Amino acid sequence: MVLLLLIILSMIPIIELKYNSDLYDKIETFNKYCLNNDISLINELDVKNSYMWNMSTYIYDVDNLSNFFYKYTSGTSGTSGTSSASVNTKDYIDLNRDISIIMVDNKYISNIMKIYNYYLNMSMPLFIFLIIFFGIQMYMYVYFDTFTELKRCLGKCDASCFRYYIYTLFVYILLFIIFFSILLKKLTELYADTDTYEYIMLMKEFDILLKENKAGSAAIIDVIKKYSKYKINDISYTTIHNSEVVGELLDIYNSDTTIIYENNNNYKITLKNIDKIEYYNSDEAKDKIKNKVEDIFRFIYVYIVFLIVPLYILSISLQGNYIYLLFVIIFAIIFSISVYNVYNTLQS
Repeated sequence: MVLLLLIILSMIPIIELKYNSDLYDKIETFNKYCLNNDISLINELDVKNSYMWNMSTYIYDVDNLSNFFYKYTSGTSGTSGTSSASVNTKDYIDLNRDISIIMVDNKYISNIMKIYNYYLNMSMPLFIFLIIFFGIQMYMYVYFDTFTELKRCLGKCDASCFRYYIYTLFVYILLFIIFFSILLKKLTELYADTDTYEYIMLMKEFDILLKENKAGSAAIIDVIKKYSKYKINDISYTTIHNSEVVGELLDIYNSDTTIIYENNNNYKITLKNIDKIEYYNSDEAKDKIKNKVEDIFRFIYVYIVFLIVPLYILSISLQGNYIYLLFVIIFAIIFSISVYNVYNTLQS
């Protein structure tokens, strides 16, 4: 029963990822349907109603994004700084796909790959349990003759029979470790092979400029305000995906591509990928995410195979109708999580 519970917990991040991807896709589809696919009206939708925004904020730790910006040393007291401290062509550091804890500015912080970390944390108890359980079984095998109750329980099965059970258990755990490693790699591809990181970091730059409202960012902010309706202090409530907004922002950006916009924390903000705003919200960019989510969700069938073993053992052990109660409990857990996620999504 413990093994069943831990396997189900490990499945939850994958189920949630697929569920949220489908949900945000449906929301965007319904918005287009309600607006009769009028491109001018669709362009006026807030950023928070777009699939790209919702998925990016779901798979990244948004509150931690600012830690990934490079910093500059202000050369003047004017409205924009000069990059004398960094020669990097990017505004922010690249994602590290290999570890969940990274060092930035001599301090350890969690990687912003939220779903990767979520799956890792939810699966680690299962991994640890299997290793400990295998160790216990190995101990029982080595000292088999001292476990009289075990020998009585096994009946005709002797130490050699128990050895085959150890082999089977080892293969089961090895398969899980291989599966776990492959799935973690697939999750990193969701970040590496899509445009979500560039997109969310650009949106973060806009968000910083809006909230701090520095004089050097006035031209950018004025354009965004001109086309947005309310809550202008938050980028998610703007209509920055509008092609007219993009055109005016590009005119400002192209007039001086060397500007590093002043901000309270000396982040290197140049709006470098501003020319890709429309692409980030295109079907091509969104399909990259959907395809990766589909690839990851296919591994749910492997989980079903892993569930068969403990379910079979439990059904033999209980020898009654308790197995049906177990299925009801599993269904209730998954249903409760789904309702909780729907409520949170609607609230936002």
